[in-house]
Amino acid sequence: MIHLERLPRSVLALGVPLLFFAIALWVMPIADTLQFDPDEGIELAKATLYGQGYQLYDPIWNDQPPLLTLLLSGWLKLFGPQIVAARLLVLGFATVLVGSFFNTLALILGPGFALLGTVGLWLTLDFLRLSVSVMQGLPALALVMLAIYLLMRVSFPRESGSAIGSKPRTIAPILWNNLGLIASGICFGLSLQIKLYTALLLPACFLHLAAGSSLQDWQQFKARRLRSGLVWLAACALTVLVIGQLTPSLPLDQVLGTHFDGASQVSLQREPSWLLLLMFLAQDLDYTLLAGVGVYLLFKQRPSWPLLPLVWLASVWMGLAYYQPLWYHYYPLISVPVVWLATYGLTQAFSFFRQKQWYRNFHWRTLKHPTVKGIAAGFLIFAIALTPVKLAVNAYLNHQFVAESKPKLEVIRQVRALPSPTRWLFTDLPIAAFYAGLNVPPELAVFSTKRIASGSLSDAELTRILQTYRPEQVLLGRYPKVQAALEPYLSQHYVKRYEKEKMTRYVLKSLK
Repeated sequence: MIHLERLPRSVLALGVPLLFFAIALWVMPIADTLQFDPDEGIELAKATLYGQGYQLYDPIWNDQPPLLTLLLSGWLKLFGPQIVAARLLVLGFATVLVGSFFNTLALILGPGFALLGTVGLWLTLDFLRLSVSVMQGLPALALVMLAIYLLMRVSFPRESGSAIGSKPRTIAPILWNNLGLIASGICFGLSLQIKLYTALLLPACFLHLAAGSSLQDWQQFKARRLRSGLVWLAACALTVLVIGQLTPSLPLDQVLGTHFDGASQVSLQREPSWLLLLMFLAQDLDYTLLAGVGVYLLFKQRPSWPLLPLVWLASVWMGLAYYQPLWYHYYPLISVPVVWLATYGLTQAFSFFRQKQWYRNFHWRTLKHPTVKGIAAGFLIFAIALTPVKLAVNAYLNHQFVAESKPKLEVIRQVRALPSPTRWLFTDLPIAAFYAGLNVPPELAVFSTKRIASGSLSDAELTRILQTYRPEQVLLGRYPKVQAALEPYLSQHYVKRYEKEKMTRYVLKSLK
């Protein structure tokens, strides 16, 4: 195994996430890509409007909690309305996730296996892309991972010296346990005020405290653990309530109307969710196979290891199995616990390779009677063989992002170059307004597929917005059906100035 124990703990604790930060900056074209995902424009439009004094939820339509919008708005005021600055903020959150993940695994398995597991997380599908995309999912998950690391610090015996459920001998461990629990609950509460889907991880964290971290703990109930779980849950709930009081309250009609509208769910996703979840597992099949070995070890050989990643995976699976639609950016909810479990499996693979002349054990005769170590070793070889493929796919996708950005950036330059002053830009590509330094009507900050499917952004509503704001320019290029529905009104009041690459730009006739 990699011998990292000799290095100072602080060097690894900070060095690994900083290394990830540097690699992501080097690999990902954050300055040359218009958008890694259309949701980037939505988040930037909301943050820009909020920074100019418009309030969330009314008039800014928004179906998400407010915290990332508030943070992003303040960040852009501090560093300027630049796409690189916004993506660096999200990359900072991703670095927190990576650092928390590494340090959590280091508590359980040591720094060598933790480093291998963390590198595996980097290589999961779309992880680097999501690490620089101005979206809510990864920042919310980063705070959850930080909360989990703090839980491990106070509950896993290897490091804490006084695990929850045992009787501390001194005042210092008691103080640390309580502060750690409260800090962890606060982090989880903050994550819920970024994106509500992290509520799926509440059972995993609460059971980790209330029932015990491992299979051995689960076999014996202790009231001290339950009290710790309730303290953590109270800190989490209080954080959510305080932020809810200090920020605009989240209207249930905007949330439920888009996220749980039955008609829109069916129209946006035809495959059953359980099948898509299986496809998620197949995306990184090498890690999924190793994770299977990790689950076996949890129940057969190492019942002292934390069950949290398995409970996490089960909670997410049950929560999403009947929810629609599932987007690709939900995948980290699955990939993080899978890689965690796969790292458990790695321990058996390395035990296999430590054997003298281990390669002889791959003879076809020995394959008739496989061992857990041999199976794990085979899965590890499979993972190593797939690594160049994953790197090549990431490089290809980055090339595509940059190539697709060039014609759209040219249109945006034309939008900026209009001699007449432009106050409003009506567009189904909110990222264009951010690049052009213009505002979209607050009701259009969230111009999304889900909102169109749910009916909250109907053709009549879009026409009303056009009539109310009389935007000087219109730029359409994402939803052809929307453009076709608006064409009669646009033809009457606007003139086309550009039509190419599936993008059409209109200018108000009075500005000709």
